[in-house]
Amino acid sequence: MAAAPGGKTTYIGQLMRNTGTLFANDLRRDRCKALVANVHRLGLTNVVVTNLDGKKLSKMLPRLDRVLLDAPCTGSGIIARDPSVKVKRGQKDFESHSRLQKELLAAAIDMVDAGSKTGGYVVYSTCSVSVEENEAVVDHALKTRNVELVSFTSSVSFGVEGLTKYRERRFHPSLNLTRRYYPHVHNMDGFFVAKLKKTSNKVPERAKKDRAKTDDKEWGEEHWTPAFMDSVVDFEAGNGQAASAKKTSREKKRLRRQKLIDARGFQQKFPPRSATEDTAKEQAEAEPRKRKKKMPAKELQSEVSEVKPKKSPKKVLPTSRRAKAVKSKDKAKGKMKRQKL
Repeated sequence: MAAAPGGKTTYIGQLMRNTGTLFANDLRRDRCKALVANVHRLGLTNVVVTNLDGKKLSKMLPRLDRVLLDAPCTGSGIIARDPSVKVKRGQKDFESHSRLQKELLAAAIDMVDAGSKTGGYVVYSTCSVSVEENEAVVDHALKTRNVELVSFTSSVSFGVEGLTKYRERRFHPSLNLTRRYYPHVHNMDGFFVAKLKKTSNKVPERAKKDRAKTDDKEWGEEHWTPAFMDSVVDFEAGNGQAASAKKTSREKKRLRRQKLIDARGFQQKFPPRSATEDTAKEQAEAEPRKRKKKMPAKELQSEVSEVKPKKSPKKVLPTSRRAKAVKSKDKAKGKMKRQKL
C-alpha cells in the first residue's frame, strides 16, 4: 500500500499496474474532483481518493509501505514562470510553511511501517529552493524520528547535493544525499527531493541532541606524534573550580588588550593598571560616598563650626568720622546739582 498527493497519483498508479492499494489525499476539494476524473480516464481501479487533513492521516489509515509527500510550499522554485511569487511571499510565509512541513513529514513517517519487506520509505519533495523548507525540515525529522537518509542516484542521476551548512546553520552530514534542482542549471523548475528510510516504529521521547556546534577534538593514534607526546596538555577547570576561576569583564578587556599589544610587537607608553589597582581606586572613591552615622545636635554643631572658617568682623568707624564722611558726600552731591542747573 502506498500514499501519494493528488498530482502524482496517476503516474504512480500506472507504475503499480492496478496492484496493491494507492491512497491519494488532497486538502482541496476541487483538486480531488479533477483527480477522480483522471483516475477514471486512465482506468485505474486501485486508487482511493481522500479529502482529509494530512496531519491526521496517520490515525485514519493503516500502516503503509511507502509514502510520497509533495508538501505545500512557498513556490520559490517556480519564479522563472511565475514572477508574482516574489511579491506574494514574505518572511512570515516561509516560517509558517516550514512549521507545517515539519508536522506533515512527521505524520508521513508515522504512517510508514519500518518492518515492511517491500518498503519503509518516505520521499519528501518541494518546489522551493529555500533552506528553511528543505534541509531544515529534513534535519528536524532526523532528530525527532528514527529515520535515515538514503541515496537515490541509481534512479535519478542528476542534481546538486543538498546543503550540510548554510550561514550559521549546521545540518546533519548525511544531507548531502538529498538533491536540489535549479532552473538555471537543469532547465526545469526549482525542486528539492529527499528519500528517508524508517529504521524503527518507536517514536523517540525527546529530540536527538544537536552536536553540530560543539568543537570536539579527535585524539586518534595518528595524532600521537613525538612532539605531541612530549608537550604538556592544559585541561580546563572543573565545575567546582569554575566559579572561583571566573574573570570579571574588566580583566577580560585587559587580557584582550594585552594580546593585541603582544601581536603588534610593541609596548604601550602608559600600560593599563592592574586589576588590584582598579579595585583599590574604586574602594577609595566609594568610601566618602558612605552615609555618616547620626550624631547629636551639639556635636554636629561643634564639628560644623570647626570646619567652617570664621568670618572677619567688619570695620566700624567712630561716629565723628562717619558724620564727616556723610557731610562730604552731601557736598559732592550739591555741587553736581548746581553744575547741572
